[in-house]
Amino acid sequence: MVIAHRALRDKLFRDKLASSTDAAILFDAGGGQAQGGRPYQEDRCTVMFPEQFPSKTTDKIAFLAIYDGHGSGLVSDHVHQSLHHTIAQRPELEREDWAEAIKAALAEEDQRLLDRFKHETAEPAISGSTVAICCINLTQGELIVSNLGDSHVILAEREAKTEHPYHIRRLTEAHKPEQPSEKARIEEAGGEVINRSGTHRLGSLNMSRAVGDLQYKNPVNTMAAPSESESRGNFVSNDPYTSRRTLHTDRRYLLLVVSDGVTDRVDDANLVQHVMKLSMRGKRASEIAQEIATNSASGPQSDNASCIVAMIDGRESA
Repeated sequence: MVIAHRALRDKLFRDKLASSTDAAILFDAGGGQAQGGRPYQEDRCTVMFPEQFPSKTTDKIAFLAIYDGHGSGLVSDHVHQSLHHTIAQRPELEREDWAEAIKAALAEEDQRLLDRFKHETAEPAISGSTVAICCINLTQGELIVSNLGDSHVILAEREAKTEHPYHIRRLTEAHKPEQPSEKARIEEAGGEVINRSGTHRLGSLNMSRAVGDLQYKNPVNTMAAPSESESRGNFVSNDPYTSRRTLHTDRRYLLLVVSDGVTDRVDDANLVQHVMKLSMRGKRASEIAQEIATNSASGPQSDNASCIVAMIDGRESA
């Protein structure tokens, strides 16, 4: 029954694929989350199909994102609600400069959090969030990936006949205080990286780039140490790592967006292999993503876990 259901589903999709003029089609996408052993769920997950993305362009844009909050869920909830709108409205998109649009949007989000800090609550100073986003231009066949912190995006290709995954690679960078370039940046800004129980930290954080965490950014950072205001910089950065690549029309892809609650439990290759095994059994993307998150957060002291699964097929891959 599962095989018959998958065969029918694939046939309907291939018929749609053959009639499309877009470079690629989002075959299936879905997300899943599990709280794990933490007292609160501070992760946020966004799966937005082209008809939902609020862009002015006529291109079909899908938007996938995971925001892993720390300190509280205030910042992760903030960017979950607004970042896609902020990116879509940035003037840089008129010239298709996604990297600058995302960078400016993240800075804009921090400015809004600073306004909340000044007028509503001090929570944005101690609350922050990672960012891992994928903007998929299905019309042009382009994938734009951007991240802050240690949530990640993994891309694999799928063999056309067997669906066997290959060419598995991580498209994001982990921003950790102990990395030489990050440590140098932090120290130049007047901060210090310490090793606490085997983990390198910037204050209470085990990451060096995030949205929020305003206590480590100006002007809150200089307010905390007025005697050093002239030389003190941003210890935590909101400048993301961004990459852009072509999705070939004759290939099929598997795209995963995951929080560290997943990647700390399983390596990328084994994760991709397991996702494809579940897919071949007829499970939809949302079911697979939820199973990955649930399994990752099954331990008594486990982290929040979030996973997004997306299947993307090029127009000529049928």
